Amino acid sequence: MKIEYIKKIKELPEFVQEALGGETYKANAKIREEYNLGDDKMSILSDIKAEALLKSFKIEDLFTVIKEALKLNDKTAREITLIILCEILYPIKDYFPGIKDEILKLGGEIPKTKPKKLSKQLLKRTEEMESMQEAKEREEEERMKDTIINDTIENLIKEYPKVEEQSIGSQKAIEIKGMSVLMQPLIKYWLKDYQEKMNYAWHSNIDRAHYVYQDKNTKNMNEEERRQLNLVLKSLDEKITLPYSTRMKKIDFSKIE
Repeated sequence: MKIEYIKKIKELPEFVQEALGGETYKANAKIREEYNLGDDKMSILSDIKAEALLKSFKIEDLFTVIKEALKLNDKTAREITLIILCEILYPIKDYFPGIKDEILKLGGEIPKTKPKKLSKQLLKRTEEMESMQEAKEREEEERMKDTIINDTIENLIKEYPKVEEQSIGSQKAIEIKGMSVLMQPLIKYWLKDYQEKMNYAWHSNIDRAHYVYQDKNTKNMNEEERRQLNLVLKSLDEKITLPYSTRMKKIDFSKIE
């Protein structure tokens, strides 16, 4: 198990931590032997169980997570999931609302052994931790709210290199003067082609219009695509500012009337 998981699990109530101890080794041994899982896959499975305890995903998604992470067929993934649900996680079922429904949905039987009861104190602590996690997620969402940076294309490329990788146009590839192979219609290649064909001097509106409407690379572009390309080229020539979205990590042309 990864060190970061161990640190986080130590912060969980002891009641929950016990799900990784006790008789857990028997379930692990059964999975390893019956399904011939090597050390690599058992390590991945260990991390998945830790993530389940940390509620990194819903308990209803455990089957899918196991199937995709271990690259298993439906039958094997379902059987391993049921072992984990019934023999490892069911004893702390109060920590996982919906675990009974998930066991039944996967074709399993509810264990007859009496699960451990989560005390009111530990249940309250668990609820508090979940509330803290939700608050943390809201804080992250707030932090990730969009910020618009208005600057020239040259300055945006210097500060936010990903701008160069933004596509303009729906065509699969364009011919760049001075390059022997076709390239994707990315801003960096549009700028190179424009400057190679129109020279690196200042260009007028007429120069840009000629390139945007007459060049062979633009003949299949629609008007919105031409508008976007023209704005980028105009920013290069006349230093007009373009709105860069920190959330989308690209120029947001919808903010330009």
